[in-house]
Amino acid sequence: MKNEKLTTAQELSVVSDVIEYLEGRGVEGPLAACILKTAATHIENQVAKKCFLVSMSKALNK
Repeated sequence: MKNEKLTTAQELSVVSDVIEYLEGRGVEGPLAACILKTAATHIENQVAKKCFLVSMSKALNK
């Protein structure tokens, strides 16, 4: 994929879907916000790890 970044509309759609999912299971308010923040942090960490590993692999294979 050339452009893997989500547009703002796509990000809002994902957040909306997650909030709807959590509400459907009785999770609302601060707890839902905490879950969203934790999930976002986890995703950011996974992306950062992947970028680091790809960069290191490229550097080592030169």
